Amino acid sequence: MDMFTLDIRTLNFIIILFSFIYSIGFLFYQRSQQDIPGLEFFALSLLFIGIGPFFLGLRGAAPDWFSIVLANTVIMLGFQLMLHSLCIFRKCTLKYTYFSYACIPLSISFFYYFTQISPSIKARIIVISIFLATTTVLSALVTLKGKHKDLKIAVWMMSASLFLFGTFMTLRVIWTVFSEELHSFMYAGLIHQLTFLFSIILVVAMSFSMLWMINARLVKSIQNLSRQDPLTRLYNRHALERYLPELMAKISKVQPLSIIMMDIDHFKMINDKYGHLAGDEAIRHVAKIIRTHTRKAYSAYRFGGDEILIILPQTRPEEAGNLAELLRVKISTYNAINNKNLVMTSSFGVASLRDGERWEQLVSRADQALYQAKFEGRNTVVTDSEAPTCSLIDHTRHSQPEAYDKAL
Repeated sequence: MDMFTLDIRTLNFIIILFSFIYSIGFLFYQRSQQDIPGLEFFALSLLFIGIGPFFLGLRGAAPDWFSIVLANTVIMLGFQLMLHSLCIFRKCTLKYTYFSYACIPLSISFFYYFTQISPSIKARIIVISIFLATTTVLSALVTLKGKHKDLKIAVWMMSASLFLFGTFMTLRVIWTVFSEELHSFMYAGLIHQLTFLFSIILVVAMSFSMLWMINARLVKSIQNLSRQDPLTRLYNRHALERYLPELMAKISKVQPLSIIMMDIDHFKMINDKYGHLAGDEAIRHVAKIIRTHTRKAYSAYRFGGDEILIILPQTRPEEAGNLAELLRVKISTYNAINNKNLVMTSSFGVASLRDGERWEQLVSRADQALYQAKFEGRNTVVTDSEAPTCSLIDHTRHSQPEAYDKAL
């Protein structure tokens, strides 16, 4: 068995070293980067997990209330802060922390009793192991149940490391209950030596998983920014180009498909009369209405300027027309931009995909319907069946250029 003997003092030093390094690193990261909810608590939890073993290492040089009672209290607070931080980081209810917070005063009382009144290393091991088993299993549960859409493999890695540590602590309790009283913790048996080794593994696994999830969030944020229009928070043309191949590949199986092309009436006048900030506010408000009143299956894109394209999978022309009318009414009720009395309206063109039709043809028909809505006086909805053919529009462009420009 000598070959399996581990030096507790060396392992204790490694825990201190790793915990301090990761804690300081996360604290600096939190200060220098965008604030991440829960990360500061997580860094403090690692700091406490490192300070506790440091106090334990002073056994013999410091009084028992310091090197035993306070040391184990700090370790318990570290694991409790870890649970609290994961609740915040993973967007999970804090109710899981209430029970373990309530257990800390009771555990401290037991430690004081089994240190100062009726000394028992065995009893102290059972108390700390029960607490750590409870908090780590709860932390694993919180990590899994969190509502934040983090990278799944990183979530599973963190929860697995926490659950395995909690399971080991449970086995340690059972082992200790049926063992004889210990005379020196620093020279305890293999299972107690493994506690320090598994603590090192837990600190490293948790820290790596946390970094992995944070990095995945940053990558996802960058991807979202590349696909999202910053003013309206709608998708941009780049996102549309990426989505189209997938959409058209499925279109033979998922019918029907409708689109809505819309823009704000007299948008140039809003910019000229009230300023570009008022124009930006108008576009933001229209985008907010679209996000509020469209289904999750639908997607909206800022097509250019004040023009917005809404793609409606599995939606018939009548449904698309009804949605366009709803949006038209909602937009027309907004009459205050920068506290100025302005009635804002929008025009809509609706088209549905026909058999064998290409995407460009569908967009062209929706654009024609939108032009017709402008030509008929704005603040209206026109479907492609009501719009004139392309040849008629081209004729209007050439024979009545002033009327055409005015409609735009």
